[in-house]
Amino acid sequence: MGTKNALTRVTDQPALDRIAHPLSHAVRGVYEAAGPAGQQAKNTLHGVWLGHPLHPVFTDVPIGAWTTALALDTAANGDPRMRRAATFAIGVGLLGAVGAAVTGLTDWSETQGQSRRTGLVHGLLNIVATSLMATAFFQRRTDSHANGTACAWSGYALAVASAYLGGDLVYAQRIGVSHA
Repeated sequence: MGTKNALTRVTDQPALDRIAHPLSHAVRGVYEAAGPAGQQAKNTLHGVWLGHPLHPVFTDVPIGAWTTALALDTAANGDPRMRRAATFAIGVGLLGAVGAAVTGLTDWSETQGQSRRTGLVHGLLNIVATSLMATAFFQRRTDSHANGTACAWSGYALAVASAYLGGDLVYAQRIGVSHA
């Protein structure tokens, strides 16, 4: 992942620091304001109790569920039960996305520089991807299956792009990796 592409070049923009710095400071401030309970919550969300970051555990849920939903849609051939199963899988992914967002935001708040900018773009892409998936979920629940499917594919594409940036954070920038 050492080469730069259009997606990773976006994260090179120092202008992102005008958003990233105050936001990460605010997240840390919420935990600090809660005192010892805040520190305990922060450690829990960091995955201290697990021995490694908790965020990657949660990211598998939306990606896996949304992959399943799109596979079910592709195989459905108009079968309403398969469509319902796909809609259910999108819902499972949305629940997992909440856990991924909370743990990711907590981890991200401790980064700085290039990693903070990359994490900001990663998070923003995930917000848009999850919003599209939520739109897909509600459209499908109101029998607008074609529009819901289009939103789901768009959301999935953005989630994959965001996952690429998440991989860049871990493998290229070594965020969340033990250096022991």
